[in-house]
Amino acid sequence: MKRSFFRIGPALAGALLFPTLIAAQGRSSVPQKPAPRGPFEVRLLATLEPNQVFKPSSGPDGKMRPAAPATVVPRGKKVTAVLFLKDCAPDAAGKCNVDVDLQGFTPSGQLFKNERGAELWKNKKAPAPGIAQLGSQVMNIQLEQGDATGVYRIVAVAHDRVAGVDKKVETSFEVK
Repeated sequence: MKRSFFRIGPALAGALLFPTLIAAQGRSSVPQKPAPRGPFEVRLLATLEPNQVFKPSSGPDGKMRPAAPATVVPRGKKVTAVLFLKDCAPDAAGKCNVDVDLQGFTPSGQLFKNERGAELWKNKKAPAPGIAQLGSQVMNIQLEQGDATGVYRIVAVAHDRVAGVDKKVETSFEVK
């Protein structure tokens, strides 16, 4: 018995290692090209669940649940608006330079927020191509009991200063 094990052992080890050696030979030592960058994109999300954006957790099924967009908001609640960017153009140092103009409008069209040139992703390493990055600009809207009911709008214009590209996005929610 012992003898047959010593004869079969090297053959078995070789059979198990052979596919690994073949696979390793097929790998190239030449670095792979990164994925190409797509067009500059921006997404605006207004939500009642900011913790699902900043500290996401998984649901009962174990899968990550994204923050739901705010659609109907009761008075007395806080809406958090965040921006995600994707495929900003990196400069020679590999950093993006993106700022944003943010405006908020009441149901009557009155401007309640008007911020220009706010930092979204300035002088920071460009995210990998195709990866959405949470921007650094946040808008919190505390709705008071006396605030008007109706549809509130948030408009953002992101400026990729390296690529010279602007993207406008908008979202809205109804206050009841």
